[in-house]
Amino acid sequence: MEELLTGKVAADTWSVLVVESDDAVRATVVEALRDSGLRVESIDGADQIAGWRGDVIVTDTFTSPYHTQALVAYLKELRSRCEAGLVVLTGHNGASVDASELPADAVLMKPFDLDELIRVVTSVARDRRQHAV
Repeated sequence: MEELLTGKVAADTWSVLVVESDDAVRATVVEALRDSGLRVESIDGADQIAGWRGDVIVTDTFTSPYHTQALVAYLKELRSRCEAGLVVLTGHNGASVDASELPADAVLMKPFDLDELIRVVTSVARDRRQHAV
């Protein structure tokens, strides 16, 4: 899929699921991704994922206090249920330190730049599609 000159991606391109418990963060992420031309659905917890099929899951870490093992288990479980790319949004400093150990395609620290988020999500989606072929 090609990016348009406007910086938006084609409307029929990638589908994204945003899993974020914070209503304001979820709404902001959803709006930014939709404005970029992606198809976006959202939920406030991974327990609500039932049969979703798409390209990328953007998720919070959902671990408080932060534990690397708990986050790794959560991400592995998501991967086993949904064959999608994983982009982790987190405010936990430990996740940035542990990023290379996490079974995720990208880790972005909160607060994050929305343009960076869009670039990362579209890149992960593109890579997943290319490797699936």
